[in-house]
Amino acid sequence: MTLLRDPSILIVGAGPVGLCAGIALLKDGHRVALVDSGAHGAGWASGGMLAPLYEMAADPACPDLYVQFALNSAEHWQGLARTCGVDLHAPSLFLARTQEEAEALLGLQQRANGLGLDVATIPVPAGLTAQAAFQAPSERSLDPRAALKSLMNQFRELGGDLLIGQAEAIGPHRLGLLDGRILEAETIILANGFGASSFGQSVPTLKALRPVKGQMVRVAHPELECPIMRAGRIYMLSRGGGLVIGATSDPHTAPVTSVDVDPVLALLAEAKALLPSLAMKSVVEAWAGLRPDTPDHLPLVGASGVAGIYLATGTYRNGWLLAPAIGAYLCQLISGKTLDQALMNLFAPERFSS
Repeated sequence: MTLLRDPSILIVGAGPVGLCAGIALLKDGHRVALVDSGAHGAGWASGGMLAPLYEMAADPACPDLYVQFALNSAEHWQGLARTCGVDLHAPSLFLARTQEEAEALLGLQQRANGLGLDVATIPVPAGLTAQAAFQAPSERSLDPRAALKSLMNQFRELGGDLLIGQAEAIGPHRLGLLDGRILEAETIILANGFGASSFGQSVPTLKALRPVKGQMVRVAHPELECPIMRAGRIYMLSRGGGLVIGATSDPHTAPVTSVDVDPVLALLAEAKALLPSLAMKSVVEAWAGLRPDTPDHLPLVGASGVAGIYLATGTYRNGWLLAPAIGAYLCQLISGKTLDQALMNLFAPERFSS
């Protein structure tokens, strides 16, 4: 049996949420260990979008409290990026391909202005087949693969412990690994995305998690003047001397990360219709990930209902965006500090208890 020094916090999952939570807790004086399975998760497979306007404020049904939480998290990224050496890219270009999309973006512009954020109408750049264009300076992105390394370096520099192993079983204050090790800790945080659903028998609230498969491609194409372009469901990111195009969204396929041909071809066709210069360009790489979703598309953050176990998952499309704010939130919760009750109710895992 491996006993962590008491008091101790054990975080399962080395993605953006787990790492940001670990960094926040270490800065608050806690002793933290991170369990990393070594497998690529949804954070590695994502586009690294930090886009509260496009992802949340664009949806009139999205709760204002959640939009504000996301906006606050986007602001947290400014300081975190400087501390950890993470490059943030901006601005974003929102494109409307139809009159319906143009009207939706006008509505988004109004909501953004009401939140004190600038979304300006600009001419459609040459080479794009769009009807209208809007520029959003505050909508950013990062390179997930580089950012994970930078966050891990920061976690270890702050004194965090890294344990390599696959979590297999969980109980009050106890985690069992596939290799037979048993870890005990005062607090265990499950931040391993959809992987946390494997503990659904021990932590019933995790049965609310469902996988949404997302697939992306990297294409050999000259980088664009604007580093981030979005239109409807797709985005194109100038990154690494090419274009990253994402992302499909399918909640009905098997929870596996193999790449499916038809959805990727449909994604490429949609991107080429927007950017005709993509024709005959080479696909360099294709990959897939499983987003951790919930029935109301809101995360599970807080006490699980099992002694000593907290949840930090269910972030759906916004793991990177929400990671710093979730880390700060968990830090306050675990330290017994006062939190906004409405926000606690919004994120409470118990809302899905049967």
